[in-house]
Amino acid sequence: MYNMSKKLELKKISKYDLEIIVKWRNDPKIMKYNRQFFLLNMKHQLRWFNDLSKKDSEQRMFVFKYNGNTIGVGGLIHLDKKNRSAEVSIILGETKLQHRGLGTMALQLLINYAFQKLKLHRIEAEIFEYNKISVKLFERLNFKREAILKDSLWRNGRWWNVYIFSIIND
Repeated sequence: MYNMSKKLELKKISKYDLEIIVKWRNDPKIMKYNRQFFLLNMKHQLRWFNDLSKKDSEQRMFVFKYNGNTIGVGGLIHLDKKNRSAEVSIILGETKLQHRGLGTMALQLLINYAFQKLKLHRIEAEIFEYNKISVKLFERLNFKREAILKDSLWRNGRWWNVYIFSIIND
């Protein structure tokens, strides 16, 4: 556990969390913002959980607990220990709690964990052009847009750009 406030905290993912994570990741309102292009099932999630649990895993994933309730999932993927970098991933699954600052707090918790606990130098994020809320969130927390992958994503009958954002631990 890595606690930033009394209300929101990171907790290690358990098998009990997998069912809600599948539900969130298959929700069309959430799925449109992820690279995932097929519906997940518990078999997929168990395989992911088992990979995540390995000592040499390139991921550090957590659930976000708000006042004791699980409200989201996120973490660091493509963890590169040699170059001290990773990509951040965040889903606030309880959509009724969105737009209350919890996404900002959750992302800040992950940044703090990455820079303070893991001693990373760089964190990056991949954000779809149409995900204006995430663009604002990452800019608010001092991520800089450093690249545009032109026409990199096919969604809703058209091509979209994908932005690469990063933050460096100075």
